[in-house]
Amino acid sequence: MALKIRRNKLGELNILIQFTDFNGAETLITSRYNTEWNEISNVLTEIPLHIKASDQAGIQGNPIFDPVGTNEYIKAAMLRFGWEANIPIPSEYKFLGTDIDFGKTGVIVESQFSNYPFLLNNTLRSELFFKAGTVFASQPTQLVVLVTKAKMFPASNSTLYYEQAVNQLTALAEYQVFDVPIRLVGLFESKNTTVSVIWTVYSSTRYSRTVQTRETRQCQITSGKSTRSRCKITFT
Repeated sequence: MALKIRRNKLGELNILIQFTDFNGAETLITSRYNTEWNEISNVLTEIPLHIKASDQAGIQGNPIFDPVGTNEYIKAAMLRFGWEANIPIPSEYKFLGTDIDFGKTGVIVESQFSNYPFLLNNTLRSELFFKAGTVFASQPTQLVVLVTKAKMFPASNSTLYYEQAVNQLTALAEYQVFDVPIRLVGLFESKNTTVSVIWTVYSSTRYSRTVQTRETRQCQITSGKSTRSRCKITFT
């Protein structure tokens, strides 16, 4: 596991992303894909925290992680670095989905903020693309970067978090279920401090992608009662 950090206004170190490598991903990135990784990490470490109101019983209206806003930000930023987005999956593999999120020079990137079983889908279809030499963005698949959120964020029920994804992929790797080089990335944010966030209200509280309002606000992110607890997000 490795970290990427920055210093806040008080000079304290803040963890922005953590990542764990599988099947020689670190060596491959160092030797061939350092430029692509720098682009990805620059995008991910500059994402403001996107939040929205929960619609779940018992916590309705509470701020939770917003996957739609986060994905929109990642896509706009990746395009600026020349990555192709929403690349169609070849017709012979349409049973695996419609597209991959991003691709460039043999690297594919998938944002995984949905329910935890979809991680296995992303992993196994990436394994197929790797072994079949499937071409995305003009080159065969050589490396996969999977992006997740940390457990620290309040979120919709059953959505994947980084620590859970590490456990899943570690167990699969132990028995050599997949061979494709994977860098698994988790998004984090500063704790016990005030941060700027993007607060979005959608036209419908569930599944909508239509933005009703979007504004920058200040929030306090407070650590949970234990290391296993999610943080609390409150407006200041």
